[in-house]
Amino acid sequence: MAAPVVPLNMLIIDDSLPYVEALYRDIQRFNILLRHAGSLEEGKELFEGPEGSSVVGVILDVKCKKTRRQEVPDSSFITAAIKYFGERACHLPLVVLTGETDQYNNLKELYEGTLRVYSKGIDENTMIEFLLAEAEKLAWVKHRLAYADVFAVIDRYLDKEAEQELLTCLKEIDTIDFTVIKNSLGCLRRLQEKVYLALNRADEELLPKRFVAGELNIVGAYKHLAETGQVERYKIIDRFAELIYKISSDNGAHTPHANPKYQPTRYSVHAVTFAMLDLLLWFGGVMDGRIRGATEE
Repeated sequence: MAAPVVPLNMLIIDDSLPYVEALYRDIQRFNILLRHAGSLEEGKELFEGPEGSSVVGVILDVKCKKTRRQEVPDSSFITAAIKYFGERACHLPLVVLTGETDQYNNLKELYEGTLRVYSKGIDENTMIEFLLAEAEKLAWVKHRLAYADVFAVIDRYLDKEAEQELLTCLKEIDTIDFTVIKNSLGCLRRLQEKVYLALNRADEELLPKRFVAGELNIVGAYKHLAETGQVERYKIIDRFAELIYKISSDNGAHTPHANPKYQPTRYSVHAVTFAMLDLLLWFGGVMDGRIRGATEE
């Protein structure tokens, strides 16, 4: 079975919907999902909203609308858009796209050495290859690609907060800063909670409400799953569920009454993080099975 490929989101601001739809179809082979805005105002809303954190590149039409109510594209759009993304997302690759030959030549000269300018109907493949190559240099994109099978599970069954919790741990996995180590373990504890909450929402027979109502009973939840045969007792997932909970709870989520003789290290974070990756894969398999079962019925 081939490893899943995690799609990457790119924002395009262009007032020509037919062009964007054609480009969307054409670049799906690159496993890119276009997030479209018809004006700078809408682009800002999308970028500053929940989807914004997943954007890995920005494509700007040269002549576009600055506000959604405008009827005629504004030639000052590009200056305002470049300024906005330069201030808010200077880490992201950004390109300029134009459909006018004269404009293309002028802009190539104007932005020489600072921005890539591409011509509509000619340069799309080159543009996408550039954006992808630059996006893959971003640390969080590297993590999503390296652990694509796990992030595919999070994308399907959890939320952006869960994605950020895991990315935080992976980003800081080698730190020796004790405060950051504790924070990473706290992130893993919250991520484990999300897994059991999602299982309950998917199927109360699988994980009854008594384990998640009020204060979440993680110990009761993972023991119930082993006792009912959903997890092999004393095998990988059973052992890892306990390890994640015990270490993250004792050293990350709660302040101990007395400091342990042996403090958690970066290797502790490694151990718990990779145990969590296995738990997430198991969780994804269970959720996939529930969906298949419902479809077959």
